[in-house]
Amino acid sequence: MKLATVFLLWVGVGLAFGQGVPGNHAGDERAIRQLNVDVLKAYNLGDVKTLDRIEDADFTLTGDFGEVAKARQIEDVSHRSPNATSVNVMVANERFRFYGDAALLTEVERYGDGQDFPKFETTSLWVRRGGNWKLVHMHFSKLSK
Repeated sequence: MKLATVFLLWVGVGLAFGQGVPGNHAGDERAIRQLNVDVLKAYNLGDVKTLDRIEDADFTLTGDFGEVAKARQIEDVSHRSPNATSVNVMVANERFRFYGDAALLTEVERYGDGQDFPKFETTSLWVRRGGNWKLVHMHFSKLSK
């Protein structure tokens, strides 16, 4: 009886803090993974429609260049070549943390095949708005070889 009470207390605390029972965010993880890959590809292709759909209205992007608001990022990306081709994006070491309707994702990305292509460490913040996940903030750092 004591063990059952401790287990129920653990589950209740986990749910109260948005962590839930391990594994209960599998659907959210799948949805965010797909949206994340869509955003990374859209950024490289200059696909502003996809970026605008997935990024929240107050989205910010940060890196070694500083901080860029969504409007500036969309403007910069819109000038990419209309002949851009998709780059193979490989994502590894994904780690999710959920806090209610917010999710923090950290990962390593490589664009292109082989060791010579750049790798980035990325942290992104996702928020569920009206049942849909929106990208609110992304920070990336280029990793040295």
